[in-house]
Amino acid sequence: MSQKERYLSMPDYDKSTNTEVVLTLPGTVIDENYSLMLLSNQNLSLTDTVLLDYVQKGKSIPSDAVAILRKRHLIEGRFPNIYVSKQVAHAANQKVEYSKHKGLDQKKCEAFLLDSLVDHGTLTKREIVNLLWNILSDKLSDKQKENNVDNILRKLKAKNKIENKTIGSISTWSLAKL
Repeated sequence: MSQKERYLSMPDYDKSTNTEVVLTLPGTVIDENYSLMLLSNQNLSLTDTVLLDYVQKGKSIPSDAVAILRKRHLIEGRFPNIYVSKQVAHAANQKVEYSKHKGLDQKKCEAFLLDSLVDHGTLTKREIVNLLWNILSDKLSDKQKENNVDNILRKLKAKNKIENKTIGSISTWSLAKL
């Protein structure tokens, strides 16, 4: 409670073992934005504060805790890639970080890809991956980003909006001819 009342990060028990409890208690502000968020959300319970501290530190929390924080609109994202909600990010002045964590939704990525194909005519698979990579959520692993790009291509191809021509190992995508 003392850390919360002083708007400081919560203690960590990372270095604990089966036989010892090691408490790391920050005595200074680690992340000023987190402290500002606590200051602007003084009605948060200690439990909410500890759980949000874990989220902002990138640590995992139990799925039932995720459900509680999601219900209170304090976090977003799909488990285990969760991040603080837009309201919390705004209060903590973490708007840019929030946008990077969220990434663009699939429809915006599809539109961006289609616009790029209008501009360039064709794009290789590697170029499409490079185009979309940084606009997808930074909480996704490389494998998840690759799957996301594949899903976007598959969906647009199924809708007959794009077509693929593969020669050898080079896959080239273009707008579908109507």
